[in-house]
Amino acid sequence: MLAHVPGCEDGEPPYSQELLGGGSVNRSFLVRTRRGRFVVRLNENTAADPGLDRERELLLHGAAAQAGIAPPIVFVDADRSCLITEFVEGRLWTSHYFSRMRDLRSLGARLRNLHALPAPASIPRFDPLVVARRYADHIVRHEPVEGVRIHALLERGAEALERSQSARRTPCIIHCDLHHGNVLTADRVYFIDWEYAQVADPLIDLACIMAYYPRSAVHGGLLITAAGLDERGVTEKMLSELTHVFNLLTYLWYRARRVTRPVPATDLQVESSALRRLVSLAPDA
Repeated sequence: MLAHVPGCEDGEPPYSQELLGGGSVNRSFLVRTRRGRFVVRLNENTAADPGLDRERELLLHGAAAQAGIAPPIVFVDADRSCLITEFVEGRLWTSHYFSRMRDLRSLGARLRNLHALPAPASIPRFDPLVVARRYADHIVRHEPVEGVRIHALLERGAEALERSQSARRTPCIIHCDLHHGNVLTADRVYFIDWEYAQVADPLIDLACIMAYYPRSAVHGGLLITAAGLDERGVTEKMLSELTHVFNLLTYLWYRARRVTRPVPATDLQVESSALRRLVSLAPDA
C-alpha cells in the first residue's frame, strides 16, 4: 500500500510510519514522506459487521471532504481493503469536550454544515431498527438463549423510534459515530472515520453524542439549536427517545462482535454501560 502514498510512488521509502491508536475496527498508520503526512487505514472485512458498507462510506466521506468537513481522500484500493487520506494537523477531542457548552456549540454548527450537504440519491435512507435487527439476528443465531431478552429490547426500541418522529424528518448525510476520537479541531472542526456514515434523520447524530456521552444530555437544547434542528421542530423529548434507539444500536453492535471473537475489556465496559442505560429506561424488559 505504501506505493500509493504520495512521495513513495517510485519505491522511495517513507521517512517514518507509526501505528495510530484509537481504532476499534481497523488499523491506521501515520506515514511521513517528502510530500507530507498521510493516514493509511487497513480495513476489517465488512462481512464481520453487517452495519458496514465501504461504497457508502466512500461516497459520503468524499462529499464531506469536498465541503472541507473530512480529510481529503488520496487513494482507495480496488477491493476497499485500504484507504489513504491526507493527515489533518489538529487536536483530537477528548470526552471532556462533550460537556463544555462552547465546544458543543461549535460541534452543533459543524453538524449543521454537514446536514446541509446534498445527499447522494443512490444511497437509501438508514433505518436504525433494520440494522438493529441484523445485529440481533446475528446474536440469537449464536446465542439462542438470548432471543427473548433481545426481542424485548427491540420492541422498546421500535416504540422509542416512533415517539422520536424520526421518519418525518428529511434525511441528509450524517456521520453516525461521533466518538471523541473521530472529532478533530484544526482551522475548523473535522470529522474522521466515516465507516458508519449514513443518509438519515439528522437528529441521529445528536442522539449518538448523547448516547456516547450521557453528561452532555443537560445541553441537549443547546445542541439542537446549534445544529439548526429547532427550526425543524425538534424537541429535547424527541432527542431523548432517539438516544434510547442509539443506545440499543450501540449495545447490539458490541454484543454481536462478542459472540464470534474475543474482545478487549474496554468493549465489555461499553457494552455493559449501554445495556444499563437501556434497562434503566425499561426495567421490566
